[in-house]
Amino acid sequence: MVPTMVLGIPGSGTTAVILVGLMVHGLRPGPYLFTEQVDTVYQIFGAMLLANLLFLAMGLYASKLFARISLVPLQLLWPIVFALATIGAYALSSSLLDVWIALIFGVIGFLARRNGFAVAPIAVGLILGEMVETNFQNSLKMFEGDWWRILTQPLAALFLLLAFLGLFSSPIANWFSRRRS
Repeated sequence: MVPTMVLGIPGSGTTAVILVGLMVHGLRPGPYLFTEQVDTVYQIFGAMLLANLLFLAMGLYASKLFARISLVPLQLLWPIVFALATIGAYALSSSLLDVWIALIFGVIGFLARRNGFAVAPIAVGLILGEMVETNFQNSLKMFEGDWWRILTQPLAALFLLLAFLGLFSSPIANWFSRRRS
């Protein structure tokens, strides 16, 4: 939660979901969160402390009961989860459009997982995409619309090079290995 709250960068899939929840409620995680909305930060940390204490108590006394969920047949468990997810999507704003959006993105997520795509990078991309776009627009304003001038800054060029290598390291390595053989 520390990188999520302080920098606005999720450290895992779970914190990515929490980050989306914070942004939906109008909070912008980052350094300004601790100066502009101190009360909200204290409420979040207090709720996390309380939740962990309750999880401790429940874990000590009800762990055998919770372990029994693994005995429920999948043919029964999946429809229950699906029904609860549908009810949750509808309950937020009483809109069938929300249910359809949840179903569509559920199918997209299912197909992505089936074809080997990881969910966490996609969620991080969706979360950070807006920030990247805003900062890119600000950079274009600073350089008066000349996007190529961004590359004249050494730090920006370094990060773009690292991003390029991160995206294309596997094909480049495959190309070099085929070339050697």
